[in-house]
Amino acid sequence: MICVQIYIGIFSFLNLFLHSTKAEYDLELVQVVFRHGNRTSTKAEIYPKLSHNPIYDTLGYGQLTEEGKIKEFQLGLMLRQRYSTFLGGSYKYGSVYAYSSDIDRTKMSLQLVLAGIYPPTLNDGGYIQLFPIPTHNVPILVDNLLFPTHCPVYEEQYRKVRNSIMIQIKIERNKKLFHYLEKHTGVNMTVNPIFSTFVLHHFLKSQESMHIKLPDWATEEIQKKMIPIVELEYEIQSYNMLMKRINGGHLVKEFIKNMAAKKNQTSPKIYVYSGHEVNIAAFVRAHNLIEPKIPNFGSAIIVEKLRDSKGKHFVQLLVWNDKKLVPYAIPGCSKICPYEDYIKRMQYVIPSDEESNCLWNNVSTDKIRYYYTVKTDL
Repeated sequence: MICVQIYIGIFSFLNLFLHSTKAEYDLELVQVVFRHGNRTSTKAEIYPKLSHNPIYDTLGYGQLTEEGKIKEFQLGLMLRQRYSTFLGGSYKYGSVYAYSSDIDRTKMSLQLVLAGIYPPTLNDGGYIQLFPIPTHNVPILVDNLLFPTHCPVYEEQYRKVRNSIMIQIKIERNKKLFHYLEKHTGVNMTVNPIFSTFVLHHFLKSQESMHIKLPDWATEEIQKKMIPIVELEYEIQSYNMLMKRINGGHLVKEFIKNMAAKKNQTSPKIYVYSGHEVNIAAFVRAHNLIEPKIPNFGSAIIVEKLRDSKGKHFVQLLVWNDKKLVPYAIPGCSKICPYEDYIKRMQYVIPSDEESNCLWNNVSTDKIRYYYTVKTDL
């Protein structure tokens, strides 16, 4: 349970880092996509030569740690601090749209962020007033917002890039590293050594998150050598225009649709999407940006729709790295980009109807039934 002292401490901490939008702009809409908080290792990250740790019997696999819970609550408090006037003091029906991937840690992270945006208050009668907010998710099999890479068209492109001459050259250059990792972990480094290194990197980060001593093989030198390989995997995942459209383009399309929607009194003021580091990386690369190269736990991208005194609209992108909020300079535009220019620049990355329907067109009743019968968290 997060105590009042932590709440006050985090709130004071945030005051050091927040930068408000300039007064000459009025805020019309806020959208946020963020990574879940610090977590335990997933089953997929447990490599063959790793001894069983009974900690997973109590904490579970791929679940939020206590630090991860606080980090997500902190993100919610940052959003409350920055947008307090815009959002109002209490939650009103329809003012928030909240979406998560169908995984425990993202669902819990979403609840914690929402609790930070709309924390409990005392009403005039001295009673605690709570603000539960409905959240949404769909099965991973058909989630084109946060799991679009399951599309067969994307998977084929990924294989082509992975097997390209340029990537094979990079694999050859790192052969000693891959051999070392295979020897000490038992992970097969012949099929897809870049992705396997990517998975091992996340295992190490999760171990740090649980304050578990890293294995002897994970020396500082080896970890340093792994970083460019991890960055390369993110590059491969959004390597060409088709992959950018499918991987990050669905979120861009969703954000633009939300900005274009006609507003009324019950329209959302803020859209909140709880996802994974791959979603942050894909969204960033869809904008031809590269930072953050490896998104931290609790990192977020914020998209603001603004209006000036003449009624002209603008878009501002900001990145939250769990310590401070920094505006992006949109390539070919400015930090506060005219709305029409932003839409024009992003048209190339908007997926077609066929690409948007890819997951739905490749799922069967049997797959859905199997998903809900044996579903385990990633």
